[in-house]
Amino acid sequence: MARPHVSTRLRTVLGIVWLAVVAVVAVYVVNDRRAELAGISKIFSHLNFSLLIPALILECASMAAYAQLQRSVLAAGKVKSGFWRMLAIFLASNSINGVIPGGTAFSTVYSYRRFRDFGASEGLSGWAILAANVLAALSLFLLALVGLFVSEGSVSGISLTDSIVSVGAVLAAVLFVVAKADLVTHWFSILLVRLERRLGVTWKATKKVIQLEEEIRMISPSRSRLTGAFGWGLFNWLFDASVLLIAYFATNSPIPFEGLLLAYSAGQLAANFPITPGGLGVVEGSISIALVAYGGNQEASIAAVLLYRLLSFWIWLLPGALSYVGLRIMKTDRHVVTGPVLLLEEVTDEQADAG
Repeated sequence: MARPHVSTRLRTVLGIVWLAVVAVVAVYVVNDRRAELAGISKIFSHLNFSLLIPALILECASMAAYAQLQRSVLAAGKVKSGFWRMLAIFLASNSINGVIPGGTAFSTVYSYRRFRDFGASEGLSGWAILAANVLAALSLFLLALVGLFVSEGSVSGISLTDSIVSVGAVLAAVLFVVAKADLVTHWFSILLVRLERRLGVTWKATKKVIQLEEEIRMISPSRSRLTGAFGWGLFNWLFDASVLLIAYFATNSPIPFEGLLLAYSAGQLAANFPITPGGLGVVEGSISIALVAYGGNQEASIAAVLLYRLLSFWIWLLPGALSYVGLRIMKTDRHVVTGPVLLLEEVTDEQADAG
């Protein structure tokens, strides 16, 4: 009985230690960059607050587009999901990813469990998460290609063509796995069965893969459905990138148009690496460095990127936390209501049998 209590206390202590470390690092960085921050503060003192409203509207549209992307991939398995509930799941998952070290893994597990709450099978839930991530990555890859076409050659010594092509090849291979998941699991199950026969062993994993194969056969990812989901992913990035553009206008800063799209794509790619929670520092640094390399003013670019991150990430952590709590309350209430209903149904059935 003491283990859960000890585990809870340990998690609390680790959380406090983590916040203390982050605070110390933040103080060190701020103290080390006082000169740069002084220049940035002057830019913020002339901030055009009227542009913050359209920026927030565009960010809301970006989140709504991603929620629609997730709904589309679940619909491929004939599972209906409400828009507002899916949006709450996205906000909660985003907050988990933003505040917990290694948050990408935790947020993925969280989304998986919430998809199961919709009635999705294990196979469909896993496939839906993979499909949503791959389609979102492909749409970001398209933006990166456009950005590469616009910016290539504008900075001597910088060429990302080989890297972009390599990423595209990997995404194409993963897209095949998503689109032909039934064939992939079928081939894998055959391989495992043959290995079992040759080695004279029995693996639990084989039964699991066969079960997943049966579940994934029920998924119908048609070309039109995948294209529609890809479109929602593209809207998600376009709306979000527009917030970065507005941030430049709001800070009255000169805009390095040639490298804006490519810098944005690179920053979003960096956000997916589990280096810091939510890409803290990594996203801001990568976008700012790329924008300065393509001709942007250093202080102005940092100010615009910081404002963009505030509007697109930081202010949504609290709504995400509230969404997490709200979804937990909804789930608890559903169990409380469902329990007596199931008991009443069982008693009614027994009475009918006795009669």
